[in-house]
Amino acid sequence: MKKQLCLLLAALLLLFACAGLSEDAEAVQGLPAETETAQGEPEEAQEPPALPEGPAGTPIEVTAMEGFSPIEYVFASDPERAGAPQRQRPATPPTQHVKTFQYSEIVVLRGIFEKSGFFFKIPAYWDTRYAFAQIEYTVSPMIQGVPASLTFFINDHPIYSCAVNYEDGASQIVFVSIPLEYLAVGFNEFAITGYVRLYDDDGCLDDFSGANWVSVSDSSFIEAGYNLLDFGNQISYYPYPLISTMDETGADLTLYVPSQALEEELRAAFLLRADLGNETSTEDRIGLKTIESDLPARGNALIIAQTDRLPSAIKAHMPMDTHETREGAFVYLYGHDGAYTMVLTAADAKDLTEGAYMLMDEERVTQEKYDWAFVPSGASDIVMANRAQNALIDNGETIKGITNQNGIDFIGPFHQESTIYLPFSGGFVLGEGGKVELKMRYSDNLDFDRSMVTVYWGTTPVASKKLDREKATLDTFSFMMPSDVVGTHAASIKIAFDLEIKELYCTKRADEMPWAYVSGESILYFPAGNASTYDLSLRPYPFQKLGLFNHLAVVVPDAMDEYEYAAFGRIAALLGPDVAPYGVLHVWYASRFPHETENAHVIALGTWKDNVFLQTINDRLSFPFTDSGTRFASNEQLLLSDRYAAEICILQFVRSPYQESRAILAVCASDTKTLSQLDRYAAVQENTWAFAGDAFLIDKDLETKSFSFLKDEPVEKASLRERIEANRDAILFTIVSTSVMFLMLVAVVLILLRYRRNRREEEKK
Repeated sequence: MKKQLCLLLAALLLLFACAGLSEDAEAVQGLPAETETAQGEPEEAQEPPALPEGPAGTPIEVTAMEGFSPIEYVFASDPERAGAPQRQRPATPPTQHVKTFQYSEIVVLRGIFEKSGFFFKIPAYWDTRYAFAQIEYTVSPMIQGVPASLTFFINDHPIYSCAVNYEDGASQIVFVSIPLEYLAVGFNEFAITGYVRLYDDDGCLDDFSGANWVSVSDSSFIEAGYNLLDFGNQISYYPYPLISTMDETGADLTLYVPSQALEEELRAAFLLRADLGNETSTEDRIGLKTIESDLPARGNALIIAQTDRLPSAIKAHMPMDTHETREGAFVYLYGHDGAYTMVLTAADAKDLTEGAYMLMDEERVTQEKYDWAFVPSGASDIVMANRAQNALIDNGETIKGITNQNGIDFIGPFHQESTIYLPFSGGFVLGEGGKVELKMRYSDNLDFDRSMVTVYWGTTPVASKKLDREKATLDTFSFMMPSDVVGTHAASIKIAFDLEIKELYCTKRADEMPWAYVSGESILYFPAGNASTYDLSLRPYPFQKLGLFNHLAVVVPDAMDEYEYAAFGRIAALLGPDVAPYGVLHVWYASRFPHETENAHVIALGTWKDNVFLQTINDRLSFPFTDSGTRFASNEQLLLSDRYAAEICILQFVRSPYQESRAILAVCASDTKTLSQLDRYAAVQENTWAFAGDAFLIDKDLETKSFSFLKDEPVEKASLRERIEANRDAILFTIVSTSVMFLMLVAVVLILLRYRRNRREEEKK
């Protein structure tokens, strides 16, 4: 009897244990918690070391603990020992050119510790001779006689520290020389960190350190002086010398195609025009014209044409050893009269896209160390077959993969946050099934009743979790992205810790400070989805998906004039931000467009008279053409006068009546000259931020109006198979745990039945 009761008790205990495991699985919302390192051993909590000391103003570089980034929590000098800020512009050598990288917004430093980064790009064709930062800042009045300092970094190397003080609210300037040995070709990060120690009458107290105490003005900038390297006409420097930091608007560059261009010539031109638009700054003045209308012309040129359609003067520069009989595209570059011409040509026009893809692909173009290159037919197929299109979609992504950091540190009490800019190219909106799994640890001296972590999608909070003393050495925060952010876009996520301490008093030693750490192995899985509506503020969605043209068909008039060629180029630039090669793009003449069978998003360009496709969808337009096609008709949101209706250019979305989940963007006007209003308006970068709504009107004075006519559609939900795949581990865990619980329940029932039977037999005796 005792043996049976013991078995019953053991079964019940095991049943309760399984139930507890099931509750833990629910707590992570379907994602298994990580409890061990890659080696299978639990990770130990690591406390940040004490602040280093050194001579006033002298940077002290400290090797970080394993698993922590080198310097995010180590400061170049104690604020009490930091020297006065450098107020004089550093001496600089004479250079051919000077480039200023202007801050685009005000930066505010908050709390005891804060770090803010500013990115700037050093091109490969620069011979950089000097660089420095001019930082204009104001300090809060709470920093009066209080030790506070700023420390500056370039690419995570500490380069300078200085003390800061309140000066009657006046703005102050500090100059920071940037050592050239720390600069890299490509993007560089100039970062500022601040440290402040606040005191009260009894000693030191940091209760108010969450306040904003330093504000860096948007008039701050980095200046770099450079000479030009001798690039030897190498194609590897593309898009230099066609466009460069000496001509950031692209005003000296024109793309050319033959008159009555072939659809394949227009396709390659659309790709390259979209790509080159990413190289401009403030304005985009790159032109697109026909060879016959403008050549020969002064300035730089990019010519795209089938070989037998090239002018003889251009064809004469083709290297003789390129063997024109080979199947593929040729790219060659030559200088003339202080300018440069690049030619993309092919014996068969369909191969022009191969050359365009090569020029757009940085990994491939940088291999072309001569003034001509041959791109074999089918090369892009090989590339696509061997390259994962996007790790975020296929396998998820880690914080380390995105930021190139081993992890993210959060040091100091109160609210600490870090923004992670996501590597999404144009046209991304969040799909169903997104999830986040943060692997983290934190100090155990927190007030765990008030300390928590919160994750934001852009600026929208999506999940929070209280910190737990029992899990301080290793904790996991896992959750699925909520449904209300599915179908929306965000360029970043933000991780914020509220690190509260009971009876916080003094923070002179870093190892007494609260801290948290998020591992670089933390996973961010954000699948691409569809928005609930079409809106120009979401562009380049839906025409791009993760940087690739997304089954896009551009439908143009059978015979285009100069205004329509210009508008064609402008649309490419407007809808091509961050575009990458190897997407699906076709250009069709309107009379040849198979609109009822082509499963594509469509951009239809032109007027009523010259684009027959616009006539087929006219009854679906929010602003349809009148019967004569000479002006637009009024609608329920705007009454148009006859003259005004004939002088406006309109971009308007409609849902495709031919293919499900596809959109059509009509870019249209009553005549081609009026169509040029789009080109003039969108050439100014600041104006492109104003595009919004599903209908956008531009009048002859470049005044605009935006409208929303399309009703939201339900966001596409993931299929049952996709949901199962996204939560496979959790489902397997649930099945196994449920099965164990069921078997144990059966065992308990059998034991009880046997016990009852044995008891009856004993009573009969």
